[in-house]
Amino acid sequence: MNRRKAIGSIVLGSAAAAATPLASAAEKSMESVMARWNQAKIFTLQVADAMPAGSYDFKPTPEMRSFGEVMVHMGQAQVFYAGRMSKAAVPDEMKAPKVAEKEAAKKYLAATFDFCGAALSTMTTADLDKLYPGRPNTPPMSGWDLVLNSFIHTSHHRGYTDVYLRLKGITPPTYNV
Repeated sequence: MNRRKAIGSIVLGSAAAAATPLASAAEKSMESVMARWNQAKIFTLQVADAMPAGSYDFKPTPEMRSFGEVMVHMGQAQVFYAGRMSKAAVPDEMKAPKVAEKEAAKKYLAATFDFCGAALSTMTTADLDKLYPGRPNTPPMSGWDLVLNSFIHTSHHRGYTDVYLRLKGITPPTYNV
């Protein structure tokens, strides 16, 4: 009998312990998203800064974007995703620079992270659960999907810029934020 009570206590205690992190995670979801967003900004700008200004037009092959164009493209995509669910209109400053040279690309990229971070900081869980227009000719996406797609897209492009840097003899920044 004592063994049954002990096992029952362990089971109930384990269930309560397992439920606590879930409730805590739900409350901290946007806090976690914002922390990761800020980490992504820092790391992406470190990568952008690693390439010398004179190599921002470098393309590993002719059909690829230049390094600077990749940096600008990441910002454009972030504005696309956040702009879908932003409570404010996308400002004109979020238009990509015509020339993807280092300072313009870095300034634009930082501004897009800030715009998107500001948009995300106003989101509630209900906002993220809502559906928003997707890309043309695609079904609507939830706010969560838009946020995750932005992270994935940025990570994808930032990751392959390591190759650009290495082809120039530059060791890419280490992810440590």
